[in-house]
Amino acid sequence: MNLEPWSTVGAGATGPVVTGIQFLLRARAHAVAADGVYGPATGAAVAAFQSAAGVPSDGIVGPETWPQLVVSTGPGSTGDAVRAVQQFGLLTMPGDQPLAVDGEYGPLTTDRVSFFQESWGLSMDGFAGPETWSFLSTALPGPRPWPLVKQGATQATNWRVLAAQHLLRARGHDIAADGDFGLESGGAVMAFQRTLRDTEISTNLGQLDWPALVITVRQGDSGEAVRASQTLLGGGLVVDGKFGPQTDEAVRAFQKSFAPPADGIVGPVTWHALTLRIFD
Repeated sequence: MNLEPWSTVGAGATGPVVTGIQFLLRARAHAVAADGVYGPATGAAVAAFQSAAGVPSDGIVGPETWPQLVVSTGPGSTGDAVRAVQQFGLLTMPGDQPLAVDGEYGPLTTDRVSFFQESWGLSMDGFAGPETWSFLSTALPGPRPWPLVKQGATQATNWRVLAAQHLLRARGHDIAADGDFGLESGGAVMAFQRTLRDTEISTNLGQLDWPALVITVRQGDSGEAVRASQTLLGGGLVVDGKFGPQTDEAVRAFQKSFAPPADGIVGPVTWHALTLRIFD
């Protein structure tokens, strides 16, 4: 759950996640139409797959079924498991042409998967394995997951690293905010997680961590949490830890476009939006 935010998909669902499930079923020799509609035939095929895989046979693709259903693919792979990935389109910017759903995992598919991985803070290897599929599975109406910040990441490879470090410092962890999420930062993550729960402890920030880590800030505040918001706002904003008029203006402009209402308060909704790659 923390690092792999698998969705739950069942009868009545429509869209690319359903089409992905159908292509994965086809790759596993279940003859279903890849029409993007989770109807009775898809439910029956899922139940049959679940029975064979030894997971509860309820006809619903959830966190227990997804890891069994996913077929890992990468450069040189062919067939329906590749089509399952390609049909998400995986645009890198507005105006991009969606990937051709041709079942050939070539250089363009590799590049688009790598971009998707970079967008979510995943291991950026160009292969569509379980971690990548867990985020593909969330392409449904409703809230988006939080991205990851993994030990070994840098500010150059994951633009959230400095923000995560500043927030950990705001929570009392004596680490350097140097843009290198190494052993020291990973250790701070584990210590922070142990204050929240007894399981899913690792050196990586994920779904269960961000909501507890972020701190609401507004004009007049100062400190590490303000620095964290300033690093994410970018646009030449001075990262001085002082929430003054310029930071307030930048926050309101961001909120107006991506996280209304534009009230100048960096709360949970705005924090979440700031961590996502959002196209204008």
